[in-house]
Amino acid sequence: MPILQSIADEIGLSILSKAPRDAHLLILQRGFRLVAYGQSTLVLVQYLNKLNISDFRIGLFMTLTLVGDVLGSLVLTLFADKWGRRKVLTIGCGLMVSSGLVFCTSGSYFILLLAAIFGVISPSGNEIGPFKAIEESTLATLIPKEHRSTIFAWYGLFSAFSASLGSLTAGHITQYLQNEAFWSEIDSYRFVFAMYAMWGIIKGGLTLLLSDRCEVDGASAQQKANPPGEENSRDGTADQVPLLERGENGQPAPIPKEPPRNALGLTQETKEKVITLGLLFGLDNTASGLVPLSFVIYYFSTRFSLDPGTLGTTFFTTSVVAALSNLVAASLSRRIGNVKTMAFTHLPSAVFLSMIPLASTFTVARALLIARFCTAQMDGAPRSAFLANYIPDKERTSVMGIINVVKTICQSFGPSVTGYLAGRGWIRFSFMAAGAMKASYDLMILYFFSKASIQ
Repeated sequence: MPILQSIADEIGLSILSKAPRDAHLLILQRGFRLVAYGQSTLVLVQYLNKLNISDFRIGLFMTLTLVGDVLGSLVLTLFADKWGRRKVLTIGCGLMVSSGLVFCTSGSYFILLLAAIFGVISPSGNEIGPFKAIEESTLATLIPKEHRSTIFAWYGLFSAFSASLGSLTAGHITQYLQNEAFWSEIDSYRFVFAMYAMWGIIKGGLTLLLSDRCEVDGASAQQKANPPGEENSRDGTADQVPLLERGENGQPAPIPKEPPRNALGLTQETKEKVITLGLLFGLDNTASGLVPLSFVIYYFSTRFSLDPGTLGTTFFTTSVVAALSNLVAASLSRRIGNVKTMAFTHLPSAVFLSMIPLASTFTVARALLIARFCTAQMDGAPRSAFLANYIPDKERTSVMGIINVVKTICQSFGPSVTGYLAGRGWIRFSFMAAGAMKASYDLMILYFFSKASIQ
């Protein structure tokens, strides 16, 4: 039917269906990873709290977890193209499994902290580890430029929906185990971390199914197997294909020299781009660090005395709303560009975020939370597409890894601050400060990049 076809074209379903098999596998494995993140995030702070760990030490735990992720992620993403992207993704899955196993068997603060620092545990529900940078760089390699924003939108949709499914299932599973199976709260939370390890194993299996095309030299290897001009040789026109470009005097044109690169493999031009992007994304993630999802859940749980089932349903709803918003973002970016979509959709969410602690009832607070998530993640797909288009192919994986590390560093300071404020009953100031910082980021990203030639 023409109407259904037009809808499919508008939301990018046709483009998704024609994407390579590897792209589907990357989207699917991220979905399983975000289910794990959604489940663990719902119970992480409450689990640590039941182990009689103070709010300040919980905040410190989350900060050190993010700091510990920085070095490992930086090394893995910088060398992913040399070592092999699939190999690095598999290593990340192993770290994810090991962290889940430690969390479901140990109650020691320091052992859990070591597992979080050297493994993969998301304290905020956001991405952690080397996965996202490598996956997005690989998708940019597999997908034509004109279709990237659409594929990244579906990539974001599946991840957001998976995170919401994780929140929903974790809430109801723990409530069932506590109320029906009469498990202790600690044991019910540990069961969630056992599931976390299981999702890591499944993700690892999907990673092993990826083909050579995902590697940085996958396309070039394919070109070597079918060199340009080979098809022409079959019809006798191979000799018409020039081997070298000719200059005006008939001599071979000089081959352009590669620009000098620094120790990280970046040119001076790319370095300047990274500095600007790093400062702006750093501001946004500093704000995100003040309101990690674990502490938002903790705030709603303590402020309104909610049971795990209600918490799970609430954050399932917000995540579903956020997931569906990705499709709207893809449509907007095709019309007004990636940068304007990033700024105009993210700004309202910053305002709603700062208003949440002003709500005196759960109904109002939930409405503000849902309103925030209506646009909070709409900037994700356009931002990924913008970075993929803005950064040269040879430097994309390294740059995305560096940007993610900068974002993680900036985000790592927030939980300690919020933990300190929560311990004194001032957690509302974290919401207000985060909203103001995010609004500032939106205005600056619009100012610096709205007229960029490559979006």
